[in-house]
Amino acid sequence: MFKKIEALSSEAHQDLRFSKTNDFNFASAVSNSPLTASEFTMASRYYPIVFPDKETTPIVLLALNQNKNRYVDKKGSWKVPYIPAHIRKYPFTLANSDKKNKEKFVVCIDRDAPHFRSDQGDPLFTAEGTPSDITQNAINFLQKFQDELKVTQRACQELEKHGVLADKKINFEKGGQKTAFGGFRCVDMEKLNALEDSVLANWVRNGLTGLINAHLQSLVNFKTLA
Repeated sequence: MFKKIEALSSEAHQDLRFSKTNDFNFASAVSNSPLTASEFTMASRYYPIVFPDKETTPIVLLALNQNKNRYVDKKGSWKVPYIPAHIRKYPFTLANSDKKNKEKFVVCIDRDAPHFRSDQGDPLFTAEGTPSDITQNAINFLQKFQDELKVTQRACQELEKHGVLADKKINFEKGGQKTAFGGFRCVDMEKLNALEDSVLANWVRNGLTGLINAHLQSLVNFKTLA
């Protein structure tokens, strides 16, 4: 999705202007997207929510094929009402700026994004070189997304810790051809129900059971992708 990432600075981007766009062709080859806990309820209505192999960061699947996004139509419009925050933050992103400190980030942009192709949009910086409202709002959004992602990862590590994530494979048929799609994990209800009551009670209190329910309900959306 990001093609030409540059660290955002007033020196390099003083004259750059930002224009809003509803053209999502930049994400037409994105087949999955990370998801935060606050997004589960809305996302579960439209996308399958799963867990990649050996990772506990939940993702939504946007296609069953690599380099494909079935939620972007030929005109570049997003097909369903809810768009994941990871997609909405584009063309801004955070990049780790210190290999020794994984918590240190720098704000970056995709210089080739369609949002920057016009000279009629809103400036990214004021005449004094400080972030404009557009830029500051983007920075706030990035920070909120990053914070929520860390909280989500910590919560979902509980699923790994208690061994309730299991490899899953979806079998479907199209045009007479049978295909199996795998490489992801889901919560196993048998393993979940076997947990001690104290663990489940804690998950109810901290909201993890709500995420599990949304995840399981979202799996019906595989029909849309298949």
